[in-house]
Amino acid sequence: MTNIFRSAENGDPYAMLGIAYMYHHGKGAEQDTNASMNWYVKSASAGCARAKWELAKIFRDGTIVESDAELHILYLIEASKAGVPEAMMELARHYLSGDMLPVNEKEAFALMLSAAEQNLPMAQFLTGYMTGRGIGTPRDVSDEEMWYSKVGMCGDAEMFYRIGMEFEYGLDVDVDLFEAGRWYKIGADMGHEKCFLSWGSVLNALSGGRKDTMQDRMFMLSHTESEKDKAARTQAFEVADQFLDLGEVDKAVQNYKKAAELGSSTAMFTLATMYHDGTLIKRNDREALDMLSKASHAGSEDAQFLMGSLFEEGGMGFKKDPAEAVKYFTQAVANGHLVALFRLEKYMKHPEVHVRRNATVKR
Repeated sequence: MTNIFRSAENGDPYAMLGIAYMYHHGKGAEQDTNASMNWYVKSASAGCARAKWELAKIFRDGTIVESDAELHILYLIEASKAGVPEAMMELARHYLSGDMLPVNEKEAFALMLSAAEQNLPMAQFLTGYMTGRGIGTPRDVSDEEMWYSKVGMCGDAEMFYRIGMEFEYGLDVDVDLFEAGRWYKIGADMGHEKCFLSWGSVLNALSGGRKDTMQDRMFMLSHTESEKDKAARTQAFEVADQFLDLGEVDKAVQNYKKAAELGSSTAMFTLATMYHDGTLIKRNDREALDMLSKASHAGSEDAQFLMGSLFEEGGMGFKKDPAEAVKYFTQAVANGHLVALFRLEKYMKHPEVHVRRNATVKR
């Protein structure tokens, strides 16, 4: 990783961002909050749009420094100006709610539309909603349906569930049970369990039955098979970490395998590194590569970054393949591995734009 430090010292904003990420998450460097913030600010000052967005989120959430509304808005505006669609959408919401900025529906719509035009599905939904109700723009029902159709084509059932919740409980939009049912139905047809159960509840309410409170719904959904699997997956991984800390490697591996079988991409990646390293368990590169591939397809940004590195540099039986390296680095960035932006810079001038246009996020 010496190359990334050298590039950062020479003024490369993506190298600075990568180092900030490394110190932030303790990957390739010892975790250091002060060093992380220092490099995030340097990267943002050097013009990196993603660094500005990361700082906006850090000051919003208070993750590694105390939350600061003024700095959150400052960096949010900077990230929006730099073209980050998620920042545009969040800034638009502030202009709509009036919580941190004066209400400005016209500016909110302009920002939301810009985010929607970059194919951000939730921004497309909110642009459609605002268009259909004349919020910040002349009312146009046909444009509303056009934007809704774009959202429907994204194929993200979890997104349809969130939109259904928006309409059912009036989270950011007006309550509309018919619209809630419409979006739940799209997700239900895809086999999404939470959409299916919520759709049934909405149909019952529309037929004159009792309408679930949000508390009732959350309780019901917390007992679905998918949520039980999620809880079991999390528990298995946590137990595995505890056994590993105690030096009980066999029990740790057993629980990592259980978590992996339940779909934990982090457990898959952990097993891949353990099999390849060969320090705690017998080295088995075939098993390591199998787990690495599974972790990558399950959405592990660490696995995707490593796959990209293997295709870029060769090793572990991989032949150098720049196109495959770019593919995996792109997915790694989309899932949050910011060092991969520095690696993508080798292949293109505007890696952030490339990622927005070509990546899909799988969690």
